Amino acid sequence: MPETPLALFGGDPVVAEPPRWPQRGPQEARMLREVLDDGQWSLHGGTHGTRFESRFAALQGLGHVLTVSNGTVALQLACEALGLGPGDEVIVPGLTRPGAAGAVLDANAVPVLVDVDPDTWCLDPAAVEAAITERTRAVVAVHLYGTMPDLTALAALSARYCLALIEDCAHAHGARWERHGAGSVGTLSCFSFQMSRTLTAGEGGCVATADPLLAGRLAGLRDCGRAPVGSPPGWRPLQGGNHRMTEWQAAILLAQCDRFAEQRERRETVTRRWREAALAHGFLRPALLLPQVERPPGYALALSYVPDAALLRDIPVTTVRAALTAELGVPVEACYRPLDDSPSYLPHSKPRHRLNQEYWEAVDPRRARLPHCARLYDSSVILPHTAMLCPGAEEHLPRALDRLARNAGHLRDWAAGRRRAAA
Repeated sequence: MPETPLALFGGDPVVAEPPRWPQRGPQEARMLREVLDDGQWSLHGGTHGTRFESRFAALQGLGHVLTVSNGTVALQLACEALGLGPGDEVIVPGLTRPGAAGAVLDANAVPVLVDVDPDTWCLDPAAVEAAITERTRAVVAVHLYGTMPDLTALAALSARYCLALIEDCAHAHGARWERHGAGSVGTLSCFSFQMSRTLTAGEGGCVATADPLLAGRLAGLRDCGRAPVGSPPGWRPLQGGNHRMTEWQAAILLAQCDRFAEQRERRETVTRRWREAALAHGFLRPALLLPQVERPPGYALALSYVPDAALLRDIPVTTVRAALTAELGVPVEACYRPLDDSPSYLPHSKPRHRLNQEYWEAVDPRRARLPHCARLYDSSVILPHTAMLCPGAEEHLPRALDRLARNAGHLRDWAAGRRRAAA
């Protein structure tokens, strides 16, 4: 077949009109109008926040759900509700967003960065067990992009060593593990509704637990220490802060929930086809979905570039990302930079973390050894969920990969020219 010029070189892209995100319409406008008209714009007196908490609990199969201002705050409050503090260690994957470890720092505990499984991109249970000490109090299990860690193994480890298991579900709205909704396996779980998430209000988050005492503590922590309605037995006054979600955000989320099931099914269908296409071409390897993943997260499709594949040999991953970005009309980027080398995870940039010399040294991320994280970062190609919602998206990535394969020589020459120009 004749070559079709790549969009990177001036050809017509596979996707002529990039997708719009977030999707919105009359239902969002109607819900916002309700909030405007009733004049109750805060958690106190409003009904949209509690309605969303109930609806999201049903969606994920969760116990108590408490909305908060964002996903990072959700993680911070989870750490505080567990009573984490100086001297405590919390195991965190080295391949995740900085907020997962930063929340542990803000509790004055020590994030212990461990390597990930190179196939699932998520926490390696063997690495977790090797990192457990007499100071370990909790494990943060991050659902990353479109994959899930081995929750069964991590829950068993946590039970064996009497540890709390915190699920970071920022990417896992609607996902299921062995009939359990993401977030329902751990002691606590945290969700984000930030702009890029599959369920979004621009900003926002929630924290969930099946434990009524923890739920009571979380309610006080998010609402300036106020006693929750119907305080559970054993609840004690505590110092909290204002971490409340507004009624505006909750209204948007209620409207977005009406769209979510159809969007989730669409992403799942498209992702299945994209995984098949990547495997067929051979130069992109999808992250592994464990057999227990009943419904995968739909946040992104995580792929590892295979640079020694004969077809694209000597073409760097940056060129592949640039070519796919041009074809699909969405940013195709690398994954999170590993936390031992992240420009956004800098514990020593905050004087408040200088509790003592021992703590100062313990939180230095350069102590971590994360070879799998580094290799995944260097080879990563992340396809965002927004690209999956276009009409005809099932065939967009297959067509783009066909074009890359047919234009391998041109890509190789282009990459070589950029290397010479940079020398």
